[in-house]
Amino acid sequence: MPWAEGHAGGLVFTAFDHSFDAFEAFLGCLSGAEDSVADALFTFTKPEPGACFWCPPVADERLDLHIVGL
Repeated sequence: MPWAEGHAGGLVFTAFDHSFDAFEAFLGCLSGAEDSVADALFTFTKPEPGACFWCPPVADERLDLHIVGL
């Protein structure tokens, strides 16, 4: 999602998945963690720290926390 405020702007990346595995693999490839070749996007951009949020699933109108052993 692109954003702009005054003369600053950027792109907010949002991902939805059932686990963090695919997202972490993607970030590893993008940053060059696997082969020491970072994505060319970093030649003209600067990654900023972000945050991860987990939305637990709901089943039968109740939180379904079986994935975390509860």
